[in-house]
Amino acid sequence: MEDIKADATSEASLTGLTPADRRDAMAEYLRTHRTARIEELAGRFAISPMTVHRDLDLLSRTGVVQRVRGGARAMTQPMTERDIQIRRRFRATEKDALAKVAAGLIDEGTIVALDDSTTVGAIVPLLSGRQPSTVITHSLTAMEYVATHYPEMVLVGLGGQYYPETGSFLGRAVADQVRGMTADTVFVSTTSIKNNALFHPDEEAASTKQALLEVGDRKVLVADASKFGVPALYHVVGLDIFDDIVVEDAISPEQREQLDSLAATIHYVASI
Repeated sequence: MEDIKADATSEASLTGLTPADRRDAMAEYLRTHRTARIEELAGRFAISPMTVHRDLDLLSRTGVVQRVRGGARAMTQPMTERDIQIRRRFRATEKDALAKVAAGLIDEGTIVALDDSTTVGAIVPLLSGRQPSTVITHSLTAMEYVATHYPEMVLVGLGGQYYPETGSFLGRAVADQVRGMTADTVFVSTTSIKNNALFHPDEEAASTKQALLEVGDRKVLVADASKFGVPALYHVVGLDIFDDIVVEDAISPEQREQLDSLAATIHYVASI
């Protein structure tokens, strides 16, 4: 295992967030948990119930959440483009720190596959320093960046049904395409890590990640501390399939013990 100190400044705790970042984090929490009570949010973010009410009112006016008696719930309709922007901003400093370490695992001239997570997406601007020969991805954002900035790299864009809420293509068509390929290194993240496995609230996203991981010789998980213990419905894969896990070191001692028991190389990244 490795301990790596990142060149970034960050508050690992949710209590240190700015009001805007706190609202982004609150929206992400509701997106994952579907509903939450005022008292639950006040305790999680260490703020007063009145502040929670104000934050939820703002999120409600922008269409991110719906107010209900005693709390709020995520909007019942499919997520909008706004949601992916929230996820990109949420814990962006931590994601950038993790991406620096993850990018260091890419060898020049190799084939890499990237999932559509915003955590893995932070690796894309760093590819110029690693020079893989080929990039495989189902993220439209990553496709556009690679096509614009790295004309020397072969870009393989996996197509299918486009989901604006993730900014990517998901589902059987994507899975069938990628299973006809191979990659030297595959990078994925997820919404939930619990019970020594990855989970995701969306079935199409879960199956797409499974297919990506099937074709990788080297499998890399990239995750910040907020992913641990979060409930989600669909099983993706067990943690034991990964060769490398790049993770924020602000996890609990119990979570760290679980990771250290794996055969994978664990890269602990400190965001300071």
